Amino acid sequence: MSQTQFEAPRKNSEAVQTLMDAFTEFKNANDERLNNRDKAINSKIDEVQSSFDRVEELLNRPFNGVSSQANAVKPNRYAVTVQGKKIPVLGREDKLSNHFRPPASYDEPEWNLGDFVKNSMGLSNQRSNAVLERGTATTPEFLTSQIIDDVRSRTALIQSGALTLPIEGKTAIARIDTDPIAYLHSEGTDDILESLPVFSPVELDPSMIAVQVPLSVELVADSANLDLLLRTSIAAAVAKKLDTLGITALLADTNIEESSVNQSTEEWSGLLAAAGSHIALNGDWPKAVISNASDYVLRVRQVGGDGHWLGAPPNMIKTFDLFTNAMTAGKAILGDFEKGLLLAMRQELRLEVVRWQKPGSATHLLCAYMRAGFYTIQPKALFRQLKTVV
Repeated sequence: MSQTQFEAPRKNSEAVQTLMDAFTEFKNANDERLNNRDKAINSKIDEVQSSFDRVEELLNRPFNGVSSQANAVKPNRYAVTVQGKKIPVLGREDKLSNHFRPPASYDEPEWNLGDFVKNSMGLSNQRSNAVLERGTATTPEFLTSQIIDDVRSRTALIQSGALTLPIEGKTAIARIDTDPIAYLHSEGTDDILESLPVFSPVELDPSMIAVQVPLSVELVADSANLDLLLRTSIAAAVAKKLDTLGITALLADTNIEESSVNQSTEEWSGLLAAAGSHIALNGDWPKAVISNASDYVLRVRQVGGDGHWLGAPPNMIKTFDLFTNAMTAGKAILGDFEKGLLLAMRQELRLEVVRWQKPGSATHLLCAYMRAGFYTIQPKALFRQLKTVV
């Protein structure tokens, strides 16, 4: 075999190796380029995520005591004071506790009433940021908001749809007393008269509601669920008082229209008649009705001639039918409570423990007090049903 014949396979082999080396070099360069691209993309993703996290942190940070995240639930629901300050308003399903959360750095056990009482009575050696004071304390905002939510959930007037406005002090809002008059205009005719809407201020300055709870040394020392017991009992007591005060005010408000003829609160026909009277006065179909507990039972137990339960009329099925012993028998309030009624609540809850209030029985006294009250803001949105017209 000639030298040329030996060199041909070797050259072919070298050419193949050169091609393979070039391909490997290309592959390595391409892999490096792809890796650099992936690193750049991941870096950008991390940067964007970091920006989002920062924005979320800023949005969740309370502003004047209220977080922007909570406001996003109802972005257009605000009360505007005469000073121009915008305050978020809570509907029936909203929670004040969503507006107040412990700081992200909060790593201590949550402040609670049970620990505060035990420390104040000298029954606990716990000394941490969870309970800083003895004797008197303002509860942290996030705990106060939870108790306020407990109060609201137990209040019939709130369940009817009344809004809640958390305030920091005396606050003034405006309400519409009279709308302007609209005129039909004929061309070339001077037939449009001036008419001004009438606004009036409503000053929100709720009075104090206080609860005194006697606590024996034994009860406090032996009750593992003391915090839950205290929160539940205080919330129930305040809710009952708020309902009583609010309903009493509604029954006495002369700006709320009422039945001109007898409309039984014990029968569906009477409730329908009252709803008819309300819409005849340009009111909306009632979204809720609150009646006395005994009137409510008599109404829902109605039986027809064939022995079947009558039940609510079809056009009343979506109306919240509520009851409370705070309502006078033979009377009921119906309408759009979301438009007509507002609960103003100061945000702070004060607590004091009076030590050895009754030394002979080894009893201490827990005093809890806050300021809250209902205000009628649109009386025309409500109607008072009367079983007997005097």
